[in-house]
Amino acid sequence: MVFCIKNYLVKFAPLMQGNSTCSRLGCRLLLIPFLLTLVFARTAQSEQIRFNKTPLENDLQLSYTWKDKSKERHQFSFTLPLSDIKTSHHKRFVPQQVTRYQYIAMQKERNNIDAKDARIEIKRIGQSLQIKVNSRSQQAAKKYQQQLLEAKDNAFEQYLSDNYYSHFSDYLGQQGIKPDHLRYISENQAVLKPFAQAMYLEASESGDMRAFLNLLLSWLQSIPYDDLENRLSSNGAGFSPPLALLSNNRGDCDSKSVLMASVIRALFPQIELVMLYLPNHALLGIAIPLVDDEQGLQIAGEPYVLMEPTGPALMSLNETASSSQRAIDTGMYSYEIIP
Repeated sequence: MVFCIKNYLVKFAPLMQGNSTCSRLGCRLLLIPFLLTLVFARTAQSEQIRFNKTPLENDLQLSYTWKDKSKERHQFSFTLPLSDIKTSHHKRFVPQQVTRYQYIAMQKERNNIDAKDARIEIKRIGQSLQIKVNSRSQQAAKKYQQQLLEAKDNAFEQYLSDNYYSHFSDYLGQQGIKPDHLRYISENQAVLKPFAQAMYLEASESGDMRAFLNLLLSWLQSIPYDDLENRLSSNGAGFSPPLALLSNNRGDCDSKSVLMASVIRALFPQIELVMLYLPNHALLGIAIPLVDDEQGLQIAGEPYVLMEPTGPALMSLNETASSSQRAIDTGMYSYEIIP
């Protein structure tokens, strides 16, 4: 069983020109005591045996001991630059900062408009902005108002970019924002490449891709799950970028999926990868040749083998949680192709 109860949709309509409405970003943890007891009893082998974090002069050494699905014991150590880890944390989504971005941008745009042509008033009321434009003609007033609204929308996009957020659409077409997973994957490939190469050699001397993916899955699944009780607000603070996840030794479904995609992409820049967003979960797909009776998930004409890195259940390549499979079978997912 996989626990990853979350919703990426954020209500940001007041911050934009349009009137689209979205469900508020929230994270909920489903707590059923007797069920949790059964889950942890069945998935005890997926927990780490040992994790050590050792600061060095310029690096951080991370050491892991865990067991895979076959109960084989693995030990693995690697280092990461301390300078990269210190800047690896995801920024919270702060509506007040968005409003400030927009207010400043609109004030700058107002200064570009000749005061003789229009009298413009911009007011901040809480997290919203009110615009009043008076001009000699209705057409001119409309033009200047449009300029200000465009500046407001551009400022919102700038805030998203500066703070690593992106637009998101769920399987129902509801619009929201989420951490920019694709950007995190792209920007973490270089620093994770030595780790990826070492993990690949650890998995198979003959270069078996499936052995590498299964070892990577078992390692990620053994990393403790980030309890969603810590993420009741709607500011995106629950997401851990790859290096933050490694340093903190905790991560949720989307954080682990982003880390796994970063590692795979570091070694295989051309292989097709996709990130799937279910109503309360996230997982990955990879376009590798199907074997035996594998069917794969068809996306844009390409069959993808699915991967569940979340844990704590130990699931091999092409093995998914029953809840994930139900959502996929009924089309309750959206996706992003990973460049």
